[in-house]
Amino acid sequence: MVKRCKDLIGTLRRERREMGWRGLLRKRGWSLALVVVAFYLVRDLVLYVAIPLAVVMGLSR
Repeated sequence: MVKRCKDLIGTLRRERREMGWRGLLRKRGWSLALVVVAFYLVRDLVLYVAIPLAVVMGLSR
């Protein structure tokens, strides 16, 4: 799974270098935008909800 992600990131980097940002968005389109939004949604959920909730629950015991 990790190797697959690294390969995908490498492919996206190569495509961006060859075609630029506009070409990458034209080729990958909404799927690339959806992956970026999902990544930041999960990251922010962990940083701003899960960690503070765990700290509050830990302090209340």
